[in-house]
Amino acid sequence: MKKKLLILLPLAIGLAAIAAAPLLKTKPAQEEPKERAQKVRAFKATPLAVVPRAVGYGTVKPARTWDAVAEVAGQVVWKAPALKGGQAVAAGTPMLRIEDADYRLALARIEAGLSSSEVKDKTTRASLAIARKDLKLLRDDLDRKKTLAAKGAASRTAVDAAERQLLNAETQVQNLENALLLNAAERQALAAEKAQAELNLNRTAIAAPFPVRITEVKIGEAQYANKGQLLFIADGLDVAEIEAQFPIGILRPLIAAASGSGEVPAVAVTGLEAKVRLRAATHMAEWSARIDRAAGSIDPETQSLGVVVAIDDPAGQAMPGKRPPLLRNTFVEVELIAPEMADQLAVPLSAIHAGKIYVVGTDSRLEIRDVDVAFSQRGFAVLRGGIGAGEMIVTSDLPSAVPGMLLEAQEDRKSKRRMVEAATGKAPSPEKDR
Repeated sequence: MKKKLLILLPLAIGLAAIAAAPLLKTKPAQEEPKERAQKVRAFKATPLAVVPRAVGYGTVKPARTWDAVAEVAGQVVWKAPALKGGQAVAAGTPMLRIEDADYRLALARIEAGLSSSEVKDKTTRASLAIARKDLKLLRDDLDRKKTLAAKGAASRTAVDAAERQLLNAETQVQNLENALLLNAAERQALAAEKAQAELNLNRTAIAAPFPVRITEVKIGEAQYANKGQLLFIADGLDVAEIEAQFPIGILRPLIAAASGSGEVPAVAVTGLEAKVRLRAATHMAEWSARIDRAAGSIDPETQSLGVVVAIDDPAGQAMPGKRPPLLRNTFVEVELIAPEMADQLAVPLSAIHAGKIYVVGTDSRLEIRDVDVAFSQRGFAVLRGGIGAGEMIVTSDLPSAVPGMLLEAQEDRKSKRRMVEAATGKAPSPEKDR
C-alpha cells in the first residue's frame, strides 16, 4: 500500500497542476501597432547651370584629296623618293616628271614662227612706207597733169596713164596694210599656241599643291603615262573632317540652347562647341574641333542627322605617344556641347517613373507628382514643372509606392554627384554636394 501511495500521490499532484495552469495564466499587455518608415535615398533639388551635350560617332576623312592625273602624255623620267604610300610631303614638293623633249621642241617651233612673223612685219612696214611715198608722188603728178590738160598743155592719154599708175600704187599700199593685219593675226595665234606649249611643258613636272599624305601610287619610273591617266592619290593634311550621326531628338535641346531663345529653329548647328576623341587601350586623345556644317538630309532609317566637324592642322597637332595623326577612316567619338542653360531643375532619369516623380513631402510623407519634362539626356532630365527648388527627390525604386506612406530619407550623394556631372559636365564642389 505504501508503494502505491508513493506512485499515485505525485501523479495526482501533477494532474492538479496541469488542470489549474490555465486558470493561473495572465493575458499579454495590448499594444497599439506602430507605422514603420520606408527607408529611401533622396536629395534636394537645386537649380543647376545645365550644359546640353550629345555624343555621336564617325570616321575621319580629309577635307581635300588630290588625284594626280597626267595632263600630258609621256614617259616618267623621275619620281620623288617621297612618292610612296604613307609619306607626308609639304606644299610645293616636286613629286614626278614626265619627258618634256617633245614639248620643248614644239615651243621652239612656235617661238621661231613668232620671230619670223616679227621680221616679216618689219619688212612689210618698210615697204609700206616706201609705197606710201610713191603714192603721194603719183597723186601729185596726176593733179599736175589734170591742170595741164585743162589748159590744153597735156593730152587725155597722159592723164589716164597717171590715173592707172595711182591706182596701182593704192593697190600696193592696201596689200601691204592687209599683210600687216594678217601678220598681227598670225602672231596672236602663235602667241596662243606658245601659251599652250608653255602650259604643257609646265605640266610635265608635278608638285604637291598643298600638304598631303600619299595614299596610293599607280605608276613607276620609266613607265609611259597617257593623258588623263591617274598617277597617284593623296590626302590633304591641312583639315580633317568627321561626319558624326546624331538622333534628331538628342540634338533638339542643343540647338534650342544655341539659339538662345529656347525655340528650335531650322536645322542649324552653329554656336555649338565640338570635341573629338580617340579612345585607345591605354589613354584617350582629344582634339578641339569646329562645326563646319550639317548634312543636307536626315537618314530615313535611323532618323539621325549628320554633323560635319573639322579639325585644322591635325598633323601639326600630333604628339608622339599622346595624340596620333588623324588618318583616313579612323573611328572617333564626337561630342557637341551647347552653351550652358542657367537655373535649370535637373533630376536623375531613374527618378522619373512613367511621367511621375516621388517627393518627400510634409511630415516625411510620400507625394507622387506629375512632372513636365523639358528634355532628357544621358543620366538626367530637365523639368519645366512638377517640383520646386529645395524639395527632396526620391532616387530609390519603391516596389509599392503609396501616397502618404512614411519615409525615412537618407542623403543620396552618389546619385546627386553623377547627375550633376552629367548635367553640368563637371563634378560638384563639396559644399554643393551636400
